[in-house]
Amino acid sequence: MSNSRERSQPRLQRYSIYPDRQVHVNEGLQWDEETGPTWTSENEINDTSYPYADFTTTPDPYQGKYSKALKVLKPFRPRSKDGKIPIHKSGFFSYLLMTWMSPLIWKVFRHRKEALKEEDIWLCPDQENATTNTERLTRIWDEEVKKHGLEKASFLKVWLKFARTRIIVTLLVLAVNAVATFLESGYLLNLIIQYLESEEDDILYGLGLVACVAACQVLRATSFCVIIVFGVETGVRFRAGFLGLAYEKMLRLKSVRGKQLSELITIFGADAYRVNTNNATFAYLLALPIYVVIGAIYTYYLLGLWCFVALGIFVFCYIIQARLTSVVTYLRTKTLRFTDKRVRKMSELINSMKLIKMYAWEKPFRTAIQEIRKQEKKYLILSAILNSISMAIIPVTPTLASVATIAAYRAAGNELSAATAFAVIGTLSFLRVIVSFIPVATKAFGEAKVSFARMKRLLALKEYQPPTAGCKDPCLAVEIQDATFIWDLPEAADHSLKKEEKKKDVPTYQKQRRETIHLQNVNFQTKKGQLIGICGPVGCGKTAFLSSIMGRISMLSGHLAVDGSVAYAAQQAWIFNGTVRENILFGKSYDQERYQNVLFVCGLQPDLLLLANGDETEIGDRGTNLSGGQKQRVSLARAVYSDSDIYLLDDVLSAVDVHVGRHLFHKCIKKFLKGKSIIFTTHQLQYLKHCDEILVMEKGDFVEKGKHEELLSLNGYYSSMMKQFHQATDNPSKTSAEDVKFHDDGDQGSIPQEVKPANGDKNGAPAKTPEVAKLQQHDATKGKLTQAEEMEVGEIAWGTYYAYISAMGGICVAMFVILINIITSVSVVFSDWWLSIWIKTFYVYSGNPDQLNSSWQSGTTLSSWQSSTTLSSWHSSTTNSSWPVNTTNKEITSFSPTSTQSLLVTSEASSGLDFYLTVYVSSMGLIVLLMICKGFIGATYYVRAACRLHDKSLTNVMRAPMRFFYANPPGRILNRFSKDLDEADVYLPQLQDTFFQVLNSVVISLISAIVILPWIAIAVVPVSIFFYFFKFVSSVSVRQFKRLENITRSPLISHMCTSAQGLSTIVTFKQQINNIQSIRAYTDISTVTTFLTEMSMRWIGVRLDLASACITLTTALALILTKGSTDAAQAALALTLCIRVVSIMQFLIRLLNEVETRLTSIERLHQYEKKLESENQSFIDTPADGWPNEGRIVFSNVQMKYRADMEPVLNEIKFDIHPRQKVGIVGRTGAGKSSLAAALFRLNELSGGHIYIDGVDVGKVSLGLLRSKISTIPQDPVLFAGTMRYNLDPFAKYTDDVMWKALEAVHMKEKVKELGNDLDYMIQENGENFSVGERQLICLARAILRRNKILLLDEATASIDTATDSMIQQTIRESFAECTVLTIAHRLNTVLDCDVIIIMEAGRVMEMGSPQDLLSDPRSYFNTMMSAQTVKTPST
Repeated sequence: MSNSRERSQPRLQRYSIYPDRQVHVNEGLQWDEETGPTWTSENEINDTSYPYADFTTTPDPYQGKYSKALKVLKPFRPRSKDGKIPIHKSGFFSYLLMTWMSPLIWKVFRHRKEALKEEDIWLCPDQENATTNTERLTRIWDEEVKKHGLEKASFLKVWLKFARTRIIVTLLVLAVNAVATFLESGYLLNLIIQYLESEEDDILYGLGLVACVAACQVLRATSFCVIIVFGVETGVRFRAGFLGLAYEKMLRLKSVRGKQLSELITIFGADAYRVNTNNATFAYLLALPIYVVIGAIYTYYLLGLWCFVALGIFVFCYIIQARLTSVVTYLRTKTLRFTDKRVRKMSELINSMKLIKMYAWEKPFRTAIQEIRKQEKKYLILSAILNSISMAIIPVTPTLASVATIAAYRAAGNELSAATAFAVIGTLSFLRVIVSFIPVATKAFGEAKVSFARMKRLLALKEYQPPTAGCKDPCLAVEIQDATFIWDLPEAADHSLKKEEKKKDVPTYQKQRRETIHLQNVNFQTKKGQLIGICGPVGCGKTAFLSSIMGRISMLSGHLAVDGSVAYAAQQAWIFNGTVRENILFGKSYDQERYQNVLFVCGLQPDLLLLANGDETEIGDRGTNLSGGQKQRVSLARAVYSDSDIYLLDDVLSAVDVHVGRHLFHKCIKKFLKGKSIIFTTHQLQYLKHCDEILVMEKGDFVEKGKHEELLSLNGYYSSMMKQFHQATDNPSKTSAEDVKFHDDGDQGSIPQEVKPANGDKNGAPAKTPEVAKLQQHDATKGKLTQAEEMEVGEIAWGTYYAYISAMGGICVAMFVILINIITSVSVVFSDWWLSIWIKTFYVYSGNPDQLNSSWQSGTTLSSWQSSTTLSSWHSSTTNSSWPVNTTNKEITSFSPTSTQSLLVTSEASSGLDFYLTVYVSSMGLIVLLMICKGFIGATYYVRAACRLHDKSLTNVMRAPMRFFYANPPGRILNRFSKDLDEADVYLPQLQDTFFQVLNSVVISLISAIVILPWIAIAVVPVSIFFYFFKFVSSVSVRQFKRLENITRSPLISHMCTSAQGLSTIVTFKQQINNIQSIRAYTDISTVTTFLTEMSMRWIGVRLDLASACITLTTALALILTKGSTDAAQAALALTLCIRVVSIMQFLIRLLNEVETRLTSIERLHQYEKKLESENQSFIDTPADGWPNEGRIVFSNVQMKYRADMEPVLNEIKFDIHPRQKVGIVGRTGAGKSSLAAALFRLNELSGGHIYIDGVDVGKVSLGLLRSKISTIPQDPVLFAGTMRYNLDPFAKYTDDVMWKALEAVHMKEKVKELGNDLDYMIQENGENFSVGERQLICLARAILRRNKILLLDEATASIDTATDSMIQQTIRESFAECTVLTIAHRLNTVLDCDVIIIMEAGRVMEMGSPQDLLSDPRSYFNTMMSAQTVKTPST
């Protein structure tokens, strides 16, 4: 395809695209010259005036509201050249016939062997873009809330108001379509047949009838096209506003976690699709009276008051269907609860995959998700079975109504001609829409109401209230007076959980949260320009205090004011998928001088020299390819670059080594940010003496306040902390700590590899170094991490079909499902054939018996055709991605036999009546039974296929190497397990059911027709060729558009998830507008692909409709012109069969396209099932049962790369760690310390060398065995949503006593006891109801439980205060005395008691030896690092 524009694959938020954005991705945000204003530069949501209060707004105040929309009524208009979808600038005929789509359809067809890219399609029009519709929907919702209040506000009313005008227009067009359909398929065709029966030779009358049929067919086809296009337009507009409204509400929440996040994922996935579909089908609910009135009037004209017998049966069947539909909707609601739960668990799994692999916990997590899936499966099967029962009513209802009406009419002594009988049957078939479209529309409406309820729950959540701007004292930056803060109540999983808690008298989540962290009676003031240091034990409330300043915690009472802009660096750095530069700039304009200064003071320049493409290197979601220290410094650089007034720095030095920490504090915090108001929490006590004021926290209160010397003189808590700190940092070497002087202004002990500035500014920041500049000129693809999502090209591969059939149970099972479909179709044909035989007994014929046989033979075939053909009309709505397909025009109402003599009703033998009635009723019962069996069998095997595909894909994802998770954002993976799986669960089974029924109907009907009139077979050949050609052309575009739609949905979900995780950072930095622009850009891309997918199906649909109309007209014209030369009965049958074959075949083509479209979701799941790279699961060596029994670790010339195209992160690593040795691993951030852990756990396979544990090459043992034999505490503590017991012991291996002892060992026993519920205490997702330090302690307890010979601590105590750290180190020495312990640390006192210290730099071992030996050498790296950490304390 065209490569003139740079490829712009949709991906996660990239902040630097504002204002330097790529043209195509965000061009939807740029306005036409007609549309007026552009985005303002303001960065706040509140009081922002968005353009386009309504999509019809124009610069001319005197222009009509719908003037632009009405321009489409012009017959011809010049072609649009603005690059946007040209539907709104097309002429009337182009709109009706979809010719505006033709250039793109043919372009895709010509390049069918190439992948369709975003730049190959149009941009989003203004009327459909997210900005227009979000603003409009927001305004309508605000009006609804203002009018009725938040509690009574109805989102359903909001939707009706949003779509009101378009629903009315659609209803009017649908009325025209219904009348045209009835006239064409009923009244006019009946007149043609009567004309052929008569002896009248008025050729003009016959031609006039043909002309009227032609007009009705064209009107029906084009009006139906308008109905679908209107539905698609309304749907994508409301969907865009729906998503925009949800995202903007999310940005106004205080936090998003747990159920709220899973519901947001559902809103952006399944709900967005359902509200879109509902906009298309809702008009059929309103059209019900139109069909009833038309059918009732004509049936009354034929039978009088007896018509109400038929209408009564239709109403009765509709009521049954309505009840079944409501039950199915209820089951769907229940299903969605488990779907939300599964998606939430899946999201948690993806984000915690590194820890799960290191602990070899794949099995329990896979089992947990599969258990949820089993519950989901039960409701899926139940709803599918009930849906099939509802469908079983559809083909039976018209026939049942016909029999009851005709039998009752005749039993009353009325005469009934064959023409009248078949006219009644045809009219009742026309009314089939009542039991076909309407229930499906009701179901779609019911599901949409569930989505509306979910959206209202989101909109009703309490919003974030920013602190009061401006302090009472203008000299203050932050002012808090007598304030009490408390975390918000998290939403319970469901109402049943709340009831269960009440029954068991279980404390609520709010009570748990109150007892975990809260701040009472807080009084705090900081003057502008002050540096405030805050310290205290783990879990004392330091992070909660910073959150309260930002307004992220609810203030129950008191006063809070903040004067100035705020920048925030979180304890756990939030990094989004983008380049290093984009993460630092974070929506700010690029100032080269300030940017380079920030890089220097944050110590990032040496890291940029090591990264593949400098600051243009892409970072994975959550900073997956950065070390903990690098993530923390990027987060700090973002805050520093923002040039805010107030800086909230939450333990930013915990993840960096002493050199970098010293550099950050003195160069960045003290010097570069001088004059700014800084509130700085830390466990690095050596820096507190340099603060203007120090606050000591304990259990949510400030227990001490003052300067360093003042607090030491108090001999209180601060003094004891400092003493413990100095005891821990006492140099064990002969060199006394008293002799080590701290140089406030020097760079001694700074990073050895630091590039010294040739010319620094007044802040000591360098000009851009040549090395960095050179790196930034390299090819951007070199630093590329996130891979473009794979998209197949061409037809659906046979492997996809085979994978689906295999998941069902194999070819035999698939054949059995097809067989039951065939038997069901044959039973329907038999019942209608038997009905025609029964009706035949009502009559005596006064003429030739052969003519009678001929007449009734044709009648029999007609009846069967009615049965089989009308299936096509109702099934389409249940399976089409959006729209019911209108084939009711093909329902032939009546025809008369050839004879000019009348057929009159006479009495029949009662025994004959009993016989025929018994057989017919039995056949009706058999149809219902077979329909139920078919539905049960189909639902079972289709859902089984979806579940097996899910399980295989889940297993393969969990076996994938970590680089897969680095290269694929979480939203992309979640997309496969949410929307794609929803397609396989719900829509594909319904679609397949319809497809097989229609296919069987086509085959059976063709066989019947050819047996009666062999020459019909001649017409089938050219028709089939014509249809196949259009199917071939259209399926290419439909398939490619659907594939692109699947891909463009991923960044939408990814961006939402990323924004939810970084909500505090986004709002604090006032970057809501940039994020809203990004989500709107992704929504617009998704809107375009969704719209084009539906339009491409309509493009082929309208052409097949018109083609079938041409063939029908040609046949009718030939019969009129050759009147008398062909037997009238055979002529009628020929015309009827021609209409039927063409009708069903064109619908079959549409169904085939739809099946292929849905199978793209199976194709995407199949990619994970078969094509996903897997970790090496094979093993050569099986160690003895007790392995490892010593714990010796040998690294032999180890080399490792994270990816084949990347530079090595470990180079020639050699060392030998003896059993039970305690080894400390230190080095600057990014030195390769955590990469050693990755190599040991085989998270990445080695590119050279070997690692041995007790003489066994770890590369030759199974991964599960290796990882289960090593305990670890990762750098980022990970807790899961669930009980404390589940977090400590997912395998349920240990008793409660053992778990309590582990908690006691890490000093968390009393804390957990205080919370209530003991080990059943519910931990929120990611451990949100614990501080970071407490999470690290719980992770340590988890490691103690495993009791392995080898323990790896990766910065396990970085977020823990010194006193607790000392106790934890003592616990480790006691609990792991017989174990080999590897400790990765930045806090050097943590490793002073180790037997061996390993110093790493740039992936190499620089030094190795005992602490005493290394400290005795004044030139050693370790000695230099210790010098940087040691602080001289004034005597007190």
